[in-house]
Amino acid sequence: MKRWFISLYLTVLAALVVTALYGLTRSVAWSAPAGLLLAAIAPLTFFTWLAGARPARTEAHPVIVSVLSGLGAVMSMMAVYRYGDDLQPWLIGAVVALAGWLAYVTWYSRQPTPIGAPVPGEPLPGFSLFDAEGEEISTDSLRGHNAVIMFYRGNWCPLCTAQIGELAAAWRKVARYNARVWFVSGQSQKHTREIAQRFSIPAKFLRDPDNRVARQLGIHAPGATPAGLEAFGYPTDAAIPTVIVVDEAGIVRFVEVAENYRLRPDPETYLKHLAPKENS
Repeated sequence: MKRWFISLYLTVLAALVVTALYGLTRSVAWSAPAGLLLAAIAPLTFFTWLAGARPARTEAHPVIVSVLSGLGAVMSMMAVYRYGDDLQPWLIGAVVALAGWLAYVTWYSRQPTPIGAPVPGEPLPGFSLFDAEGEEISTDSLRGHNAVIMFYRGNWCPLCTAQIGELAAAWRKVARYNARVWFVSGQSQKHTREIAQRFSIPAKFLRDPDNRVARQLGIHAPGATPAGLEAFGYPTDAAIPTVIVVDEAGIVRFVEVAENYRLRPDPETYLKHLAPKENS
């Protein structure tokens, strides 16, 4: 249901903005379409910023967007009160924009509760993945190395690629440790190869076909990919954004499974859990 919600909501927002702009040129009571415009353009601007600026994280509740969208709904409501019920369609549109935004913040952004996820202090379960060339790689290759394993949703997710970029920018710090870095997603080999080429760092970008490992680790998110992206070769399901740090003995030292897909740990939060190399 979530995958359909976000695609439909974005479409509705765009339609409401166009309708409001048209209404401003046709309506005598300009405050009604102006209210709709504000109610719809505030969340649409947020999503445009998310896709364009590609931040690695946002506030849990972007309050300014809620305030502006709510103000727009109030403007349309006051127009109906002042000029009559003929303006109700503008109010209905504004309420739809506001309600959709609140649903996005309080419902859509929340991730499934992980069941059986790795626990700090316990061994990381063994599993195998595939690199961009199709070669199988198992956790056995991590023995004797500290490691950061980051599960991300796919190239289509701007927060995910920004989070990868943050770690790439902090690579000098990573290099101070005897650490290996894996970036894992359930996307295709083609998409995995594309993102590996985008970041010139000695990390492995790995595939988790059918999200088998994500299921094994309890971080599987059914239907996490927005509807329509399957046309570009992305799978319907994804992993919950997750960062795992393990030590040279394969013991989990840090794990954060995102409760909200817009809230991600910064590198400073998890890199400090890497043990320094001896004699460094």
